[in-house]
Amino acid sequence: MAELEDLSGPFKPDLRFDDLSKPFLLRIMEEWQYAWLTLSGSWYESVKKRYGSEVANACEVESWVDMAGKVNPRYPKLANIEIKTVLDSLKAAQLPLDNTTQTGLFPATYEIISPNHVILTVQHCVTLRFMEKKAPERIPHVCHVLEKPCMEKYFLNPRLKVTPLKLPPRQSPDDIACQWDLSLED
Repeated sequence: MAELEDLSGPFKPDLRFDDLSKPFLLRIMEEWQYAWLTLSGSWYESVKKRYGSEVANACEVESWVDMAGKVNPRYPKLANIEIKTVLDSLKAAQLPLDNTTQTGLFPATYEIISPNHVILTVQHCVTLRFMEKKAPERIPHVCHVLEKPCMEKYFLNPRLKVTPLKLPPRQSPDDIACQWDLSLED
C-alpha cells in the first residue's frame, strides 16, 4: 500500500504511523510540538490562577526538571548515543519535542570549540516571542531561573556545565534569544 499523504480517504481503523508518508509525519510532529508547548502554558496558567505566580513558578521548574529526568534518558537509548561528550549530549537534546533542530521553535547554531566545549546560540525562541508580546513578566523566571536546570537535565550528563552568556530581555526582536556556554567539568 502506498504511504498516505493525508487522511482524506476512508477511515482506516488499523492505521499505523508507518502508513504515513515522511512529509505527513513531519507535519504532524510540528503540531505535536505546538501541543506540547501549549499544554505547558495551559498547565502553568491553571496553577497560577488557583495558587499564584510564586507557586506556579516553583511547580513549573519542578515539573520540567522531573519530566526531563524521566523521559530524556530514553532518547540516547533509542538513538544509540553513548553520552560521553558535550556533542553527545547535544545529539540527544535534538530528539525531544522541544528541541533545537531547525523546526522553527528553537533553532540554534553551535560554535564547536572542542567535543567538550560548545557555545550554543538559540537564534529564535517561540516561547520568548510569546512572552515578549503577551507575558513579559514571565521572562525573568523562564529565561533566568527555569532554563538552566532544564538544560542540565536535557543534556543527560551531570558533569556538563551550563553557563548563560546572554539572556533576555533583548534590545530588538532581531537579536538572538539566548546564548550558553556548554563545557564538561573534569
